[in-house]
Amino acid sequence: MPPRKAAETSGTNTPISPEDMGFEAAMAELESLIQAVESNRLPLEETLNTYQRGQQLITRCNALLRDAEQRIQQFDGSKLSDASLPERS
Repeated sequence: MPPRKAAETSGTNTPISPEDMGFEAAMAELESLIQAVESNRLPLEETLNTYQRGQQLITRCNALLRDAEQRIQQFDGSKLSDASLPERS
């Protein structure tokens, strides 16, 4: 399947706002945008628009990850720590 050239769209053919996207959807679109830019087949203006959309998606993904980290901290009651097992003596 060729990479999508346009942003993910709703039924009205307008891009879905990153604020309305979940993490997986935003990451999937971001991966698609990266593939489109790396293919070097986009005109300059479309490349710039794709870059801008990618930045919006990155911001959204970072916000969702921060939120997930805060929720985990609430469950854990402390700061996130290394998940390695304690050494046995």
